[in-house]
Amino acid sequence: MTATQAIKLRTALFVFMLATWNISYAHHSTAIYDSEKPIELQGKVIEWKFTNPHCVIVLEVAGADGSIQRWLLEGGNTSGIFRQGWTPMTLKPGDRIVLTVRPLRSGAFGGNFSNPRWENGTPIDPRAKS
Repeated sequence: MTATQAIKLRTALFVFMLATWNISYAHHSTAIYDSEKPIELQGKVIEWKFTNPHCVIVLEVAGADGSIQRWLLEGGNTSGIFRQGWTPMTLKPGDRIVLTVRPLRSGAFGGNFSNPRWENGTPIDPRAKS
């Protein structure tokens, strides 16, 4: 490969990277969540999905009218929460937890969770010694 060809290749790669960099971040938009009106949800874990790109908790919550609601709640990315000590075994079906949730703007039973706590209010910290 000549020097001119190498420069053209590097230039083409640079232009490609510039043109596509925002595509790789597109799934991180939080516009679907209502960040202005966070809610607290307390319920029973139905499923804990330790998957990429984000972990998910399926939570059964009792509605104000006594109905049972099934919430699909997205959390942090797997590698990030793994570094905090979370694993596929951190939560199990039947665990009773409390979460702060930025609900979906659509009104559907879903959102983005943070501040996970056990039902007694103790933070869920997988690194804590029992």
